[in-house]
Amino acid sequence: MNEKIQRWDNTYAAVQDYPAPNSDLIRYRDWLPERGLALDVACGLGADALYLAGQGFDVTAWDASSVAINRLQKEAKARALSLATKCLEITPEAFGKARFDLIYVHRYLDRDIIPAIIQSLTPGGVLFYQTFTQTTDENLPATGPTNRAYRLATNELLTLCSRLTIKLFIEGFSPDTQANRLKPRAQSLIVGTRSDLS
Repeated sequence: MNEKIQRWDNTYAAVQDYPAPNSDLIRYRDWLPERGLALDVACGLGADALYLAGQGFDVTAWDASSVAINRLQKEAKARALSLATKCLEITPEAFGKARFDLIYVHRYLDRDIIPAIIQSLTPGGVLFYQTFTQTTDENLPATGPTNRAYRLATNELLTLCSRLTIKLFIEGFSPDTQANRLKPRAQSLIVGTRSDLS
């Protein structure tokens, strides 16, 4: 077995409490389609896939970790939610000719698959992509990968998604609604729509 996948299997097996969905996914729910076919790429334990299924999407969730996928299937059954899962290594070829109204990516970066992701959106389909950015700010919490190759450079996500019509782009901060202010954050978030018909 791939050593990297084995590490993720061990990580997901050790998680006790099932995680909550991404608060930004909930916050920006109105930017997404109302319903439709959704793909959660590198879903991990699938808290966000479960949220989307609960919102009425027809969800497919992919991850390379069989432990994560098995736990997601059990959790979906326990919550009486229907979603499709697939344990696979995520490559550009994995997308094939599939088309989705929403593609969701959270805390995962493989630049090579982004053209395939965009091509897999239906006309009018939405990409919600959020992951870590490079930073030199020592005051920010140390979260995410330590390898800079797995962190976005400044504005890189805008460049990678330049074929989309950008609806929302936030980088370097997030809203703190309780304190009514912005707080620094080493992440980038984009919501974009495929507006071409090719």
